[in-house]
Amino acid sequence: MKRVHLINARKNHGWTQAQVAEKLGITPSFYGMIEQGSRNPRLPLALAMEKLFGIPASELFPDLFNTQKPNKMFGKLEQQPKAG
Repeated sequence: MKRVHLINARKNHGWTQAQVAEKLGITPSFYGMIEQGSRNPRLPLALAMEKLFGIPASELFPDLFNTQKPNKMFGKLEQQPKAG
């Protein structure tokens, strides 16, 4: 899934993928994979992108930050037997 917000942020600054990668200290191919959604940045890199583009990481990476998956751990709690 392409990360449209990330791609648009880069294009709005008039930067190439190679220029952004250089600013972030990563390879252009890795940055391209992040834009295409085939690789995910770790939190420090996502926060560096947030600072670079001036856009919250949650907007740049809605697929990582705004998941609506239910948390199975808290879904159904088992009843504990009452102490007697």
